[in-house]
Parts: sequence; C-alpha cells; structure tokens
Amino acid sequence: MEMLKILFCLTLCCFGVIAGEVMASLKNINMTNYEKVSLPYIAEQNKTVDVNVSMYILNIGNLNTQEMTFEVEMYFGMKWKDPRLAFKEYNNASYALVTGETAYDNIWVPDLFIRNMKHVESSTFLKDLSGVMIYPDGIVSLSSRIRVVAHCEMDLLMFPLDSQSCNLMIESYLYHTDVMKMYWAENPVVIDDRRDGRKAEIDTWNGFTLEEVKTTEDSYIYPINKLEFKNMIATFVLKREPQYYILRGFIPSSLLVCLTWASFWLPTSSFPARITLVVTSFLASIVLYQGSTLHAHQMTVMQVFLFGNIAFILLTLLEFLLAVTADKKREKELEQVNAFINDLLKSEDIQIKEREENTTIYTNNNINNNSKENETSVDLRTAMKEKSMLDADNEQKVNRVDRKARFLVPFVYCIYVGVFVAVILQHR
Repeated sequence: MEMLKILFCLTLCCFGVIAGEVMASLKNINMTNYEKVSLPYIAEQNKTVDVNVSMYILNIGNLNTQEMTFEVEMYFGMKWKDPRLAFKEYNNASYALVTGETAYDNIWVPDLFIRNMKHVESSTFLKDLSGVMIYPDGIVSLSSRIRVVAHCEMDLLMFPLDSQSCNLMIESYLYHTDVMKMYWAENPVVIDDRRDGRKAEIDTWNGFTLEEVKTTEDSYIYPINKLEFKNMIATFVLKREPQYYILRGFIPSSLLVCLTWASFWLPTSSFPARITLVVTSFLASIVLYQGSTLHAHQMTVMQVFLFGNIAFILLTLLEFLLAVTADKKREKELEQVNAFINDLLKSEDIQIKEREENTTIYTNNNINNNSKENETSVDLRTAMKEKSMLDADNEQKVNRVDRKARFLVPFVYCIYVGVFVAVILQHR
C-alpha cells in the first residue's frame, strides 16, 4: 500500500513537470512591440498571410423552405503564422494556450466572416467556447464553436424527392489577396460521427441524408475599390428522406380517391350517401393538402399530385351528376313508351268494339281495316319490347354511366399514377 502511494505521488509530480514544460501562456511571449491591428507581415513587401480554414461539423439541419435558410453547428478553425508571437527563445514549452476572449483582445486574428449568413452566434456554457493555441514557431491555431443560420437557395420542384445544395461562403471583410490569402486545410470539412453519444453509420440529419461535401476556392473583384478578395465555399448536398411525406401525403390522398369509387356501386337513388361520400373525401383531401405541403413560393410535384387527386374526386362528383341526368332521361323515355303503349291499347280497344258492332257488314273497307290492325300490332310489339328493356334496367338498378365509370375511372387513375412515378424517377 505504501508503495502504491509513493508511485501515485511520483506520477502526479511527473505530470506537473510535463504540464509545466508543455504548456505556456500569453505572458511568456514578448509582446512589447506587438500591435494587434497590424498584419504579421505588414513590414515585408510581397509577403501575404496564408490562412488555412477547416470545419468540424456537429449538426446540420433546420432547412426552412419559407425563409430559404439552413443551420450548421460546428467548430470553425483557422491556422496562420505570426512570427511576432514566436516564443522558442523564451522557454521550452510546446505551445501556449489562450482563451478566445483573451486572444481577440491581444493578438491579430483574421477577419473572416460567412458571406451568406443570416445569423451567427458563438456557443457558450460557463464561458465562450473558443480558444487559441500558439506554437513556438509562431503558428497560431484558433478554434471556436459557432452556430450559423445561412441563406440557401433551394429548388423545391421535386419535393419531397429533392436534393438541396447549400453553401457556406467564407470571405475576408478587409484584407484582399495582396495581403492575405485563404486556403482549405488538408481535411477541410470533417463530419462528426459521434452524434448523441453513439457512432452514426449513416449521415442522416433531421430528415436529410448528407450525400456529399464539396470545398472550392474562388476570387472576385469588389466593384467599389477594384480589389480582389478570396472566396472559400463549402457545399453541403442534402437529400431529403421522403418516407414521412409518402406516408402522410401520397398514400392517404390516393386512398381517398379510391374510396370515392365506392359511389359507382351505389344506385343514383342513394343521393345522400353518394354526395356525403364524395364531399367528405373532397374536404379531407383539402385538409391533407394543407398539412402535407410546404409553405414555399414554388409549385412542387407533391402539390401537383395532390391537386390531381382532388381533380379525380371532383370527377367522381361530376360522374354522379351525369348518372342522375342519365337516369332522368331513362325515366322520361319510359314514361313516353308507357304513354305510347297506352295510346296503342286504347286504339286497339276501339277497333275491337267497332268490329263487334259491325260483324254483319262486309265492305271493301275490310282490307284497309285489316292493314291498320296489323300496323297497330307491330307498333305495339315494338313498344312493348322497348319497355321490357327499360324495365330490365330498372330492375337491375344499374346506371349505364356508373357501369362504365367502375372500370374507366380506376384505369385512367392508374395511368395518371404511372406517368407521375415515371416522370419522378426520370428527373430524380
């Protein structure tokens, strides 16, 4: 036990010595003639400050389609060389560690900013989460945890099967390329794979999959002073996960359309049932449309599909009106046939009575009377046949329009869905 205590004390002593040798502070650096407003190489001609930029991404998400913004939480890093901060000759420490607030107040820091930012804030816990490491040769490494809300120009035509490319554009506010240049680090963008305390196998962020991260460098001439400024661009390609919208929008809307087809199997006399079914489906589709689409100033394929489904529901209502019209027309035809048959029967009764009264009279008019009787019999048989056909339709209670719609409307809707899916797969 005593031996363990001795070893523990020696370990603490050794750690303290090592810690004292490894780490220094800003007070160990000679800053007598240091001016934080001046660049490191301000006294040297044709010498620029090279700044390496890197990002360690912690979270991506909150794509706001109405305001066209997205949010990134990250550790933002910069590295540059400032010979005025070299401290090798003062002690043997490996680096000096300085808090962010102290560094900003005492040393020169590149004035980088995100050009398309809407809002940027530094993360704080007990204090500002940022720090600076200064190495003996004057290399300065700064890291700060920030949350950025930036503008992202989104193309929502293929929503919810869309992919968005959102950029973070990093620039210097004051220093042009003659005095300062920016470069991406060797590993410019690193994605955190330990989200929620566990290693993530798929880069999924708040309903999106991070397909790709691209870094590019560009420059532009500022039109006011005609100076060239460097532009660093990090592009995040985010693919939307459509399962939620398919289950909430596409499938329920299609089921409502299929539900209205039940009205084709109801007789037109069931007026309240058919109207209630179609109108209820129509109102449900409107509510579904409002709840499943984005508040965006652009038409999307999901809106087109839902509009198409609403049109098919209205088509069902139109079919019902046509079926009612066809029924009324059939009833009118039946009334006309019945009236015609009644007239023929009355005419035949009159002829029978006349024959009974004139059974003893034989004239040449008998031939003409027989002809008229034959014509009346033919007309009566034709009318009775047409009446029997109309009565058969009434007994079956099947409207001709409904009978055709039972197969034609589902067939047309299947073609509509097939064409829609084919177009989506072609443009995705």
